[in-house]
Amino acid sequence: MRSFNDFSARLHGLTTDKSMRIIQISDSHIANDIPQRLTDLDTCIEAINQLPAPDLVIHTGDITHNGLESEYASARKSLDNLNAPYCVLAGNKDDRTCLQLAFNDHNYLTQHETFVQYSIEQYPTRLLILDTVCETDTKGELCKARLQHLQQMLEHNTAKPAVIFMHHSPYIVEEIPDPQQFHDWSQVDKLAELLSRFTNVQGVYCGHVHRNVEGNIGKLPVSVLSCMATDLRKGKLSEEEKTRPMYRELTFS
Repeated sequence: MRSFNDFSARLHGLTTDKSMRIIQISDSHIANDIPQRLTDLDTCIEAINQLPAPDLVIHTGDITHNGLESEYASARKSLDNLNAPYCVLAGNKDDRTCLQLAFNDHNYLTQHETFVQYSIEQYPTRLLILDTVCETDTKGELCKARLQHLQQMLEHNTAKPAVIFMHHSPYIVEEIPDPQQFHDWSQVDKLAELLSRFTNVQGVYCGHVHRNVEGNIGKLPVSVLSCMATDLRKGKLSEEEKTRPMYRELTFS
């Protein structure tokens, strides 16, 4: 069984003057009673493995649909077939405890004692991963503790470029029935103000709304990736978009 940490030697060998390739995947929603979603995840992994190997694959949340240990076990088995290191974050359908148990050899998950929130520093661009899970709502939450932790991560290195990965979209998504996907929008305003202080932050990448859409938080671009689960894709889709492996290639330098 492979994990993110199995690639530590490769990661530590990277230099800061090298560009990097990341592949984002999101919203696999693995469910024991809907086997097609595991097939969708496997199909996506097969497609990614046909590409030149990326430096990292990031799953931006809703790994499972019901937060069950058995669902995480299925997702983990499939994700371990990737020919590249990968990391995970929590979505509103995820259970933090079960997620952390399923990926307990992924040491980055131990950076915060409460939240699935961490930074990855081994690359030319810093990767800052936020936990936007609200335990009482499917919408996002960024409490004071999480914003303070993000500030600490941002202040750790202000010279190196940085990008943010999170599950919920921190802008008003006009394409969906409920455009504000944080239950307290003042938290998004606080996030925008915090990010505006750091000129090295280049953008925000997320999932959750099951559409490929773009927006902004302040002056920063926000890119939203649709879901791997073909039965949950939303919006006007071509026949190809309804079934194709859903991933996004990102290049940073």
